[in-house]
Amino acid sequence: MRRLTFLALILLLAGACSGPDQPQGKGAFPPFYLNGGLFLAAIHHCRVQPLPQQITGVTVPHHLLAADLIAATFARLRGHHYQRVVILSPDHFHRSRSPFAVTRRDFDTPLGRVATDRAAVRQLLNNPLVNESGLFSHEHGVRALLPFIVHYFPQAAIVPIAIRGNSRPADWDSLARTLTPLLTPETLLVQSTDFSHYLTPAQARRMDQETLRVLSGGDPRQVLSLNEPDHLDSRGCQYLQLLLQRRIFGAGPTVIANRNSQGYTSEPVNKTTSYIVQLYSADALPVKGTQSYFFGGDTFCGRFVAQRLATPASRDALIRQVLKITGGNPLILNLEGVLTEKCPESPGPYTLCMKAPLTLPLLRTLHVRAVSLANNHSHDLGENSYQEMCRRLAGQGIACLENRGVLDLGPFYLAGFTDVDNQAEQKTARLTREDLAGLDRLKKDKPLFALLHWGREFADTAGPREKALAALLEAKGVEVVIGCHSHRVSTLEGTRKSCRVFSLGNFLFDQYQPPVSGMLVEAVFFPQDTYFLKVHPLKNLYHLRPSAGKACAMSKR
Repeated sequence: MRRLTFLALILLLAGACSGPDQPQGKGAFPPFYLNGGLFLAAIHHCRVQPLPQQITGVTVPHHLLAADLIAATFARLRGHHYQRVVILSPDHFHRSRSPFAVTRRDFDTPLGRVATDRAAVRQLLNNPLVNESGLFSHEHGVRALLPFIVHYFPQAAIVPIAIRGNSRPADWDSLARTLTPLLTPETLLVQSTDFSHYLTPAQARRMDQETLRVLSGGDPRQVLSLNEPDHLDSRGCQYLQLLLQRRIFGAGPTVIANRNSQGYTSEPVNKTTSYIVQLYSADALPVKGTQSYFFGGDTFCGRFVAQRLATPASRDALIRQVLKITGGNPLILNLEGVLTEKCPESPGPYTLCMKAPLTLPLLRTLHVRAVSLANNHSHDLGENSYQEMCRRLAGQGIACLENRGVLDLGPFYLAGFTDVDNQAEQKTARLTREDLAGLDRLKKDKPLFALLHWGREFADTAGPREKALAALLEAKGVEVVIGCHSHRVSTLEGTRKSCRVFSLGNFLFDQYQPPVSGMLVEAVFFPQDTYFLKVHPLKNLYHLRPSAGKACAMSKR
């Protein structure tokens, strides 16, 4: 769509904001924007397709400079018949007498009237922290969204809530308890939030990346580490969205866009605003940035797995399941064992060998971009076999991440380390500070991720040593620490400074018992070189056929 200049937007808002604040009353608030052309242009130029998944919440800007982002977000929800839309907005002008303000009045917009859910508002007013206010007459955090809401959800009534800037986490928790009965499956929770404010594009990008790491982890408590207005204009709005989505719907954020106001003009801007658009659903949602990379866990294509891969139907089912998640985007795996033309007849239970003619075509079909060989099985058949494996993989265009090595994968660097080595006298706790020294020589021109082989088998949380190693890596500039080896998944933890995944679990391994699990972590890169991490649960790709023998839970050691 044709993008507005800053001057045109300022004139539009100046006209809309003129006049005194509206007092409380029973009549509808008059239109805040008199001309519907801006809204209709954004709506008519929107070409996104609606999502079939149930969306329980969204986070959208309220700067109409980004009207295209607002329209594209709501357009994805076409066909969902929401009866109620709860809007969380900052109290931009500090007008509320209490931590939260609501109104029972309806709203007129240039695209029609929006009804307020008066019964729901009365329930909220039972909370002593909530008061009724006329501030919504000029609160653009609500008013900028209403024309889109009346267009896409004409049957829905709204519950507008303004959150005062000096409200506290205890206040937010109180409001969450009051809101909980209102958040039914027919309710959409809309968070009206603009992110970094008044910063240069470079500064805003750094603040956005810190926010995106917090969103990747999805922990509401980490929102408290963010600052207003450097990171966002309302911590309370973001906290409540994360908390309520997790508690009521079992949903987490999927970031679908990160943009800066500088992108709307060719003229340099020193004080910008940024936008981070989020969708919430208990179902898996597609994400489209400039590029996505997927990380998978422990991968072994020998032994009983080889029998399954030799069956075309089983192999094809595995490929379909993986590509359904990755969409053919680059995949990075922890390849455990040695890739060779022919495996020894009796390698022993703890020597992992994979036949190259069976394994390499699978890796190519899955679009494997790189494999980590920084693990305790890559030298099981000796140094010569290891070097031959590296040559075979490189010949297929698959990069090898070696122990203490670093790969340049385009939008990020990836370092590899192992804390476990079966060939050494000391088999565990191998990694030292000296092993990490090479990270000091890396350029700081792109994010640095690290893939670690560490921890105890079948553990699902990091121990003291893994936590200490992660802290050392982060001190060296590593922003994302991803672990393998335990065969069980852990949670993705996100803070302002880093993201950690203790274990991805299994990608493909001949283990089949309840403690074994797997997941993929997707790193989505946006045009301004920021990234968001998203977890995709992965079913056990190994299902041993009855004729092949009984499935095992064999330890690798």
